[in-house]
This record gives sequence, structure tokens and C-alpha cells, in this order.
Amino acid sequence: MHDELEKINALAAELQVEDDDDRVDEIIEELEDLDSLISEEAQELIEELRPRMVTEDVYEDIEERYTFGQRLSDKLASFAGSWFFITFFALIMIGWMTLNLALGDQAFDPFPFILLNLTLSTLAALQAPVILMSQNRQTEKDRAIAQNDYQVNLKSEVEIADLHRKVDELTELMLVQSRMVQVLINARRNELQQTIRHRPSRAVGD
Repeated sequence: MHDELEKINALAAELQVEDDDDRVDEIIEELEDLDSLISEEAQELIEELRPRMVTEDVYEDIEERYTFGQRLSDKLASFAGSWFFITFFALIMIGWMTLNLALGDQAFDPFPFILLNLTLSTLAALQAPVILMSQNRQTEKDRAIAQNDYQVNLKSEVEIADLHRKVDELTELMLVQSRMVQVLINARRNELQQTIRHRPSRAVGD
């Protein structure tokens, strides 16, 4: 019973994350359609986007969806593109040819090594699609990373635009307060000057 509750909670959390990701994409698309990032509608979208997490581990998310065959092809492509594979295969070819030349008439693949050529052709025919599949998945990863980087940059841009707006509002408010303080100072100065002027006249009258 406890395990079933944990599975249900995990599934609910996963669905919530997917819903959040979809909503983030919707907000970003709406922001892209706006002409100004300081409009009232943009401010509402920014407020909704601010608490949401945009940065994510794209590689981990993609690799979790890979099948066994896809992971195997990636490992084979990585192995085939290494110096170890080149050295290992070169040694096998040299050993193959040396052995057949040494056996002479009893060689299982005499010169011109037709069986070796057939093996190399078969290996190349099988290796090419495996490498292409791995490259396609790498392209998918790069595209997902670029999309995530774009979302992060866009969120940073709207946050900076919102900060600029707030700074402009604070600057304007400070200017207004500075003018008000200056007006109060001038009023107080005039009041003091009038008070000083009236004092001698009162003394003379007495």
C-alpha cells in the first residue's frame, strides 16, 4: 500500500512538472508576440514566469527516454570514433594478412584477402547507420539545449527589462520627492525671511 502511494505521488509530481514546462512554453510564446516588455500584459506574464524554473538538465531528460538500442548505438559510435578502435583494427588486419601469408597454400583467406575485404565492407555498411543514428540524437540534444538556452536568455531579458522599469519608476519617484523637499525648503526659507523682516518693524513701533 505504501509503495502504491509513493508511485502515485511520483506520477503526480511528474505530471505537475510537465504541466509547468508546458505553461513556461506558453508564457514565452506570449511574450514573444508582445511588442513591448513594459506593457501591463507583459508585466502579468513576467510575474507568472518569475517563480517558474526554466533551467533544466536537457541531457538527463533526453537520455531518460533512450531505449537500450539507442544507448548501445551511442557507445558503438563512440568506440568506433576512437584511436583505440583504429589501432586495434589495424593490428587485426596486419595479423590477418601476416597469418594468411605465412600459411601459404593452407591459408583460409589467401591473397588478395577477399574474405578480409568482405568483412571490412560489411563492417562499414553496419557502422555507417549506427554513426548516423548517434549523430541524429546528438543533433536532437543540441537543438534541445539551444531551446533551453533561448528560454533562459529570454527570461533574463524580461527580468532585466522589468528591473529597468522599476529603476525608472524609483528614479522618477526620487525626482518628485526631491522637488517636494526643495519646495518645502524654499517655503521654510521664505517664512524665516519674513519672520526676520517683521521683527525690527515691531521693535520700532514699540
